[in-house]
Amino acid sequence: MKNAMSWIDQEKFEAIVRHARATNPFYAHWIPEKGKVPLLDRLTFQKNNERILNAHGVTARTSGSTGIPVKIHMSAERGSRDLAGVGLLVRHLGGPLVRTSIVFPSEEPCPADTVRIHTPVAEQLVELRARYMSRGATALITYPSNVELLSREILKQGSDFSFMKRVGLISESIDPGQIALVKQAFPEAQIWSSYSAMETGMISFQCPYEPEYHHAMTEKLGIEILDAAGNECQPGQIGRVVITDYVNREMPLIRYEIGDLAAYAEGPCPCGKIPFPALKNILGKVRGCLLHGDGRRVPFISLSAALRDLPGMVRYQVVQEAVDQFIVRVHSEGVLEEEILGLFRGEFGAGVEVKMKREEEISREANGKFYASICMV
Repeated sequence: MKNAMSWIDQEKFEAIVRHARATNPFYAHWIPEKGKVPLLDRLTFQKNNERILNAHGVTARTSGSTGIPVKIHMSAERGSRDLAGVGLLVRHLGGPLVRTSIVFPSEEPCPADTVRIHTPVAEQLVELRARYMSRGATALITYPSNVELLSREILKQGSDFSFMKRVGLISESIDPGQIALVKQAFPEAQIWSSYSAMETGMISFQCPYEPEYHHAMTEKLGIEILDAAGNECQPGQIGRVVITDYVNREMPLIRYEIGDLAAYAEGPCPCGKIPFPALKNILGKVRGCLLHGDGRRVPFISLSAALRDLPGMVRYQVVQEAVDQFIVRVHSEGVLEEEILGLFRGEFGAGVEVKMKREEEISREANGKFYASICMV
């Protein structure tokens, strides 16, 4: 690698660039013959989606809930590489367990080990216990926002779910408050998470030995983390994640700004057992980071924790419509207007406008995920 911090394998990068320029109608014009390959942002991807697909069938679509939806074609080779990455993670977790996945949003028949994500939370818990009794299922895979609801219901019921030995969290960013709830509700469970995207598959997975670190899948992906000016970030500095997929030659994605924020770890993972470099502070979608009046993107983690800790809070969602205008959808057991207004003014200044909407149910998106913060600016 020429540039160790950008985690670009120059030989693989140049090979996919040559292939894309020669075979793909979009990249034939997008990539210059000489000079640096430009960043591919989400808007450009969406506008040129059909040319980038290049007549290959659509295997997946992003939801568009926190950005512009795009259509994806995943090659068979990329799919097999993703499975290999999952296999590596499972081996380091201690080997496979019988699992229940609660992720499936479609109305089509779902796999036998899967429960539809739109199933009411109380029924999900019944299914988890039934599958443990009938099949010995002691592992759970679901979204962080869903496991938060499951955990709250378990603690509310006073139920014993100590039979669960592993909880995997996928597809959404995670905050410490959610992890704390999971540990209370599933006291014997090993907790792990992965960072992935529909467009690129698994990007990194949480180190089973050093949980603050996420090992990046640099054998199949080039990863750059860039600041607002497009310069390479220093270790520990939060920046924009830019991905190059070396494997998916049928629908290449080259220097794709995926819309997430993360940071290079400040040094290698101390585990010494997994030969991949490490990310830290994976904050998820830029669209979920709120915009401060001074131009800063503010990760939602701290504000989310403060909202969660308000007495009587059940669920909440923040939508930022303008720099100084917020809508807060709240399901709570008490009146929290003054407390919430104080939190927002403390974070964004006294001049912000906060509209409260009290709701008995804050529903998921069509894809089954729940977004606690959505920035429209």
